[in-house]
Amino acid sequence: MLIGMMGLGWDAFAAAPNTSGLVISALLLAIGAGALWYGEQHVAPKRPQRAGTSGALRRESPAVVNMLTNDATLTASGLRATVIDLAARGWLRLLPPLDDDDLGRVRPAATAYEGDALLPHERLVLQHVMARFTTDRAIPARFLAVDIRGSWWRRFRFLVADDAQSAGLITRRWPMQLLAIPGGIVLLSALVWWASVGGDTEVAVVDSAERRLWAVAILIGIVALGYRVVRHAVGRPLTHTEAGLAATQQWLAVRQRLVEGDFGQMAASSLEVGDRRLAYASATCVAEGAAVEFPLAREDHHRAWSSVGGEARLVRVKYPIRLGYGLHPVAALVGGVIASFVGLSLRRFFSDTARGDSLDSLYERFPEQDWLVADLATGLTVLSILPIVVGMIVAISGAADVFSTIERTGVVLRARRPAEVAPLPRFIRKRIERDRYSLFVAVDDGTQGTVYAWRADERNAIPQGANATVRASPVLGYVRRATPVGHILGD
Repeated sequence: MLIGMMGLGWDAFAAAPNTSGLVISALLLAIGAGALWYGEQHVAPKRPQRAGTSGALRRESPAVVNMLTNDATLTASGLRATVIDLAARGWLRLLPPLDDDDLGRVRPAATAYEGDALLPHERLVLQHVMARFTTDRAIPARFLAVDIRGSWWRRFRFLVADDAQSAGLITRRWPMQLLAIPGGIVLLSALVWWASVGGDTEVAVVDSAERRLWAVAILIGIVALGYRVVRHAVGRPLTHTEAGLAATQQWLAVRQRLVEGDFGQMAASSLEVGDRRLAYASATCVAEGAAVEFPLAREDHHRAWSSVGGEARLVRVKYPIRLGYGLHPVAALVGGVIASFVGLSLRRFFSDTARGDSLDSLYERFPEQDWLVADLATGLTVLSILPIVVGMIVAISGAADVFSTIERTGVVLRARRPAEVAPLPRFIRKRIERDRYSLFVAVDDGTQGTVYAWRADERNAIPQGANATVRASPVLGYVRRATPVGHILGD
């Protein structure tokens, strides 16, 4: 079967691709990408404003409230809020840290109110604690921490979403008819691409290297876009219903009341049984003190609450992965020019070799393997186009940033290592940076709903939560200078 697939792939690229077919396929791919982008904007969760008055606490559990107030997405605060809520209802006891520790402790309790029933996701959290209570000593919070990419977290998220859906507060984000349009366009683009690669077999590979590379690039684009469509179809991204938006407005008003009640710095171990307000403060990402005492899971990389500008709001954080991002503009310009020059020189050399105009001695020494030498040179000719293209992109980006700088003063919402947020398998992400220190820094100045993180080296790294003035290049996102507010750093 593998041999058959390799033979099919060879037949597809043996002939020079048809230029008109590739152009049509590329246009269809662009239209499909635009349709999918429009759909993603259309179905993105809305950001409702808080209601004028908060009223009494609604009946939703803290984990469901966490979903409603965070783009219909469960965050680490949802787990912490559930633990605090179970303690407020008497199912658990939260104890302060020991002298040799800085984290809180948890132990089961038997003082729950008579008739109090647990929801499925609350029962799962209680079982999570009970399974680790093997002695009479309370459990340190570190032993209750979970991986947000693990199976337990997926089960917890599914149960919380199921509870919210059964209450009519959230629904699936993508209706199938909306995905059918970009999906159909991608399929049509793939069919046109397949028809275009069965072109002229009389054109030598070395004479049509660019067309073949464009064919490969378009194929990669088709596969990537098709993967996104399938991922939206089989995944479970969620959004608010009309009832969910109304509930979110009420909970945002409650959040403001909890902020005014100074629940932000309250220690979770100091709560009183029966008072559930701290649980809802944690669910709405207000309780920073509880987050320090009970860091049960890593907070969301792509969402953060910010009060910069005087009005608390949810901010989306994005980590660009484009070519050369984070490089010094001068290094990008020089390196890109060198890479392009080397690529052009190699392409000319390997192209001449494939035609027999270079390395005549090699052909003379191996006359019976001249076809192998020509094929290897042809393959290297195609590969040499990559440093040309990459070098040109990086060089242009560097040239645009050499004399350009943007400045932003605000709060560092997120500080993440690139390996933490790269959309790659874990074993690859661990090897991306190696010993080189680099940090994504997302600074919010209160003017944007989406913040693009910049990349800083060790000299300009700023910790999360700090107020800072950061200067960076606009295209490559290279942090030129980062100064904590109130300090002056020497050159």
